[in-house]
Amino acid sequence: MSDNEKSKKEEEIDFISTPSVQKAFKKTKRNQTIKYVIIAVLTTTILLTILFTGSQYILNKRLEDQDNIYDMVYGANISFGESRNNYNLFSVTKETTYRKRIGDRSIVWDKKIEKIPLFGRIDTIERGSGMVEVNVFNEKAQRTVRYNDFNNERKIDFYYPGLSYDYLPNELDSAVGLDENTLIEVALSFKEPMTLAEMGEQLGYENVDWLWVDTTTINQMDRMTKELDSDSLKTKGGGGAFGFEVGQDTPYTEENGQGFIQTLEQLSKTDSHKSSIKEALKGIKENTQSSKGKIRLNGAVVTGTAEELKRFQKLDFIRASVIGATIDKY
Repeated sequence: MSDNEKSKKEEEIDFISTPSVQKAFKKTKRNQTIKYVIIAVLTTTILLTILFTGSQYILNKRLEDQDNIYDMVYGANISFGESRNNYNLFSVTKETTYRKRIGDRSIVWDKKIEKIPLFGRIDTIERGSGMVEVNVFNEKAQRTVRYNDFNNERKIDFYYPGLSYDYLPNELDSAVGLDENTLIEVALSFKEPMTLAEMGEQLGYENVDWLWVDTTTINQMDRMTKELDSDSLKTKGGGGAFGFEVGQDTPYTEENGQGFIQTLEQLSKTDSHKSSIKEALKGIKENTQSSKGKIRLNGAVVTGTAEELKRFQKLDFIRASVIGATIDKY
């Protein structure tokens, strides 16, 4: 090959080094980079949207499973107040306020903060009334008196009809001696379980705010009878009792009892407290055989002024009475 031919071929091969071709390459490369960036941004946006939307859906579903119906049947004279939710990408923090009605007023009884993750166990990270309960025997009251750490008010306790105790408090007598401008909460425990019809006739409706339903199974009663010695271990704390709210404006009937059972049955399928609810339904089934399916009541919560509570002193079916929270009337 001659030198002229070789030079000509090199010129033909080196055409990519020309400025116009280099400029076209740079433009193409820039366009590709922009295209890749746009695709990456769009893909990331779509994925984050799907992730966020899916996360919110699951968290909302978990919140729905934690609905407030459970608070309607659990906790003596304690009702749901309000709740606030603070969402993160993979969890939600739920702050719930609970209230207690005393006469025609209500007080904040407790606050609970829970962390609800997308999956896994729900953790209670803070409770206003205290995460750990400290019980101290009160010499004057002759029993263990429990206090709410959130507001320093007394908690109520119930005494089972079928168990024996070393001491049965009668704090109703003390309640009626308090200042006339004080609203008082008193837990009444009965000598024998009663049906709603019997309650209406014997206890009446005025100043009756909440009814304690007998949900104890036969095995639970046997265990308490044989294994528990201390009175404080054999009482039922108000915060752990099943029952329902009532009011003097709407007299309670057997329909209230059926509605209560239906609510428990619904919760036993969906609520996060399935096991305790199923145990309660088992207890109701066992102890209503003698009452033809009608729920039995072991006690009640009454509230009002000292004068309003005097009428309960005359009722001989009351086995024990415990003072709970007290607040000023005005």
